[in-house]
Amino acid sequence: MYEIKEVTLKNGPHARKRLVIEFDDPAMQIVGEFLMADASFFGGAILQEIDHVLKGEKKSAESSGNRCNALIKQDKTVIEDLFEEMDGADAYPAYEIETEKLRELIEMWLGRLENVE
Repeated sequence: MYEIKEVTLKNGPHARKRLVIEFDDPAMQIVGEFLMADASFFGGAILQEIDHVLKGEKKSAESSGNRCNALIKQDKTVIEDLFEEMDGADAYPAYEIETEKLRELIEMWLGRLENVE
């Protein structure tokens, strides 16, 4: 389904370890970008928003970050690439994922990030 790799980014004498997630299904590339760029930025707040929707406290929620926009509904979430609007930028197609599955991926990803550095 996916592979998580630890990469080292170097800039002169400086080096930082980062996690990268790659999905076997190329259609899920935007999900990987969402996890790496936006879910990491929002941290637990995105999980709280998803939980409100899953519990029926909210009909839907929308989250827009540096790379992606996510429209969260109780059964499905659509993740769109914000780069799609930019001329000359490489963008990925939108992807629809079960909201529960997305929540599991975010929780797993945030847990893995705690162990890096």
